[in-house]
Amino acid sequence: MKQKKKIISRLKIISQYGVSQLLAVFSILLVSLIIVRFHSVELWGEYAELLIWSNFFLLFLSFGNHDFLLKEFSKSPSTINQQWTSNLIARSILLIPSFLLIYFIPIFNSLEFLIFILILLQFFNQSFKVLIVYHRKFNYTIWVEIGFNICLFAIIFFTLETIDLKGLIIAIIIAQALKLIGYSFLLKGFNNIRYHFQFDELKRAAPFFVPLAVGTIRVKVDAYYGTHFFNVSDLSKYQIFISFLALAQMSSSFAITPYLKNYYRSSTSLINKIQRRFFAFGWLFAIAIVVFMYLIISFVYGLDFSINQYILAFIFIIPLFLHVLLVSEYYKKDEQNKIALFASIIVLFQIGLGYFLINKWHINGALILKVLGQWGIVIILWLWIRNKKNE
Repeated sequence: MKQKKKIISRLKIISQYGVSQLLAVFSILLVSLIIVRFHSVELWGEYAELLIWSNFFLLFLSFGNHDFLLKEFSKSPSTINQQWTSNLIARSILLIPSFLLIYFIPIFNSLEFLIFILILLQFFNQSFKVLIVYHRKFNYTIWVEIGFNICLFAIIFFTLETIDLKGLIIAIIIAQALKLIGYSFLLKGFNNIRYHFQFDELKRAAPFFVPLAVGTIRVKVDAYYGTHFFNVSDLSKYQIFISFLALAQMSSSFAITPYLKNYYRSSTSLINKIQRRFFAFGWLFAIAIVVFMYLIISFVYGLDFSINQYILAFIFIIPLFLHVLLVSEYYKKDEQNKIALFASIIVLFQIGLGYFLINKWHINGALILKVLGQWGIVIILWLWIRNKKNE
């Protein structure tokens, strides 16, 4: 009976975490659906380019805070509030070079100020995620995300006939500001906090940021190339397609992330057993996701993709669970630098090969590049950790 209650409690936490994380991806998909179906594919393509590059800046501004703080919180739970505040202050200095780059890089095309405000709001909202995960405030964040989505969809709905790129960005800014107000209530209880800048905070987080940054570039290098090679219409379609792949990636991680602090303490034999099971499950998971993708993209969005593109999506999804577990095992062994090294090798390979693949085969080439990057890193991580265990 006690074991049954424990399983139910665990499934409840996993479900709540999953819903809270997936709402963000569903938000992008639903906005893209509204824009594509009732306005134009081109408008979403214009925004997709800004979305891809603004997320690049958010990656830099995060500076690995999630994984770094999650591990630090586990070591010293009594100082969580101070650790979180110190990390936020330290990362805030990164806003200065970010603003300068946003202003001088021509990608944002006279929308620099709005993009910076949007990134600033997302920077603060993103910072709350580690507190939510550690304290398991998943129900609360679900309601915040629902409020965000209601606000965003209402603005878009009432301005749909006249909305342009600038109007879409303003709508998202208003919704992000509402989200920040909701998350700010999590600061209740932050008493006796010392506010001072500590450069050492960035230095200690760097081993977590580097593998995260390289890993993100590995996953998104195809999209970066897409902003160069694809026209607005194709970029719009491709961004929607890979959003479903992002949905699969998040789904593969939400079952594991709430228990990372326990995973760090698991035995090697238990870790091996978990990895084998989740790799096998990945095949069934990939079939389900690809069928879901086909039905929604074809019959709801009204967009056409070839059978080869869906097969490539299937191959990409298979090792996602194993990848999350392998990365967590490296963190457990304090081998983050190895992840960065291996991912850097894959990224260099992708950058060199990607130019020719995408230039020649367009969307097919981008998806091939994505598949090669995903399987390449999983194979290297698995081979190295297996050899390490056999020593």
